[in-house]
Amino acid sequence: MRLKNWRAWRVGFVRLALVTSILLFSGCQTVTPTEAEISPSGTTQPSQAPNLEREMKEIPRSPEIPRAPIPIQKPEPISEEKVEPTPSVPADESDKEPAPTPSPDVPKTPIHPYYGLDGTPPSAPGLAMRVRVFDVEPQKIAYLTFDDGPYPQTTPRILKVLQDEGVKATFFVVGRQVERYPDLLKAEYEQGEGIGNHSYSHDYHLLYRSPEAFIAEIKQTEELIFKAIGVRPRIVRAPGGTQGHFHVNYYNALDAADYLIYDWNVVSGDADASLVPADKLIQAVETQVPSKSRVIILMHDVGTKLTTVDALPQIIQYLKDQGYSFGVITPKVAPILFPGGFNG
Repeated sequence: MRLKNWRAWRVGFVRLALVTSILLFSGCQTVTPTEAEISPSGTTQPSQAPNLEREMKEIPRSPEIPRAPIPIQKPEPISEEKVEPTPSVPADESDKEPAPTPSPDVPKTPIHPYYGLDGTPPSAPGLAMRVRVFDVEPQKIAYLTFDDGPYPQTTPRILKVLQDEGVKATFFVVGRQVERYPDLLKAEYEQGEGIGNHSYSHDYHLLYRSPEAFIAEIKQTEELIFKAIGVRPRIVRAPGGTQGHFHVNYYNALDAADYLIYDWNVVSGDADASLVPADKLIQAVETQVPSKSRVIILMHDVGTKLTTVDALPQIIQYLKDQGYSFGVITPKVAPILFPGGFNG
């Protein structure tokens, strides 16, 4: 009885082991979600994922990107080709107070107070005048000039002498006289004489308050001349001359407005007194002319200067005898300038 029970227990044990083995075997073949893939059609397929360790060796890793610090803005370096030296600017030419002309205290500028016949302008501290083009002149040339008119007592008589002698002169007219006697200005112009601007008032106190005041009178007279004869002369003579009246800003202002200023290098002396004897006027010219190849002679056609008219034929004859030609002043004639106007 014991043996029979033991055999039954043994058979049961074997069956139990067999069932367990079958179950274990079947469990190893079960497809789990981690070992299968879902096809697009929805069917389950065995996973074909490669060995993870092998793929990690074959696929290169992206380099780890470190967290960048906040950049500090630095000025972009300038290449050497773009670097230009900063010019030094004198204090008196600063942008805070710009001046229309350079300051007259610019150092180391030599004073060269005249135009070259090649058009080279004068030079002086603070002076800024353009290069000009002048006509070629005869070897000896004289420019007769008459200031302060026109006047009916003298101007027609001077025009008659010039016509009789076959020479030309230049008249630097005053605006207030042009207002009174425009027909005399027309007579000068129609005879072919040169016409220049000699201010409106001829009043030193008004004229020489500033360059702007001087230019204003020149413009005023220019309009009167234009109204009378239809031209705007670019040649100017300062009443009393530039000496003692001008400084560099006067020259700069005139040059900027395209005017040329003319002084003289021979005086007749007719301004020394109300009425100077004719023989003294002739002697004054004859004393100053020798050794000069070009002369600009100062005379006047104010109504009281009757002896100037009397001396004029002999002055012209003397210049002819010395071999001078006669010219009319235009902007193509190199000015003669006094040196004193460039000193301050």
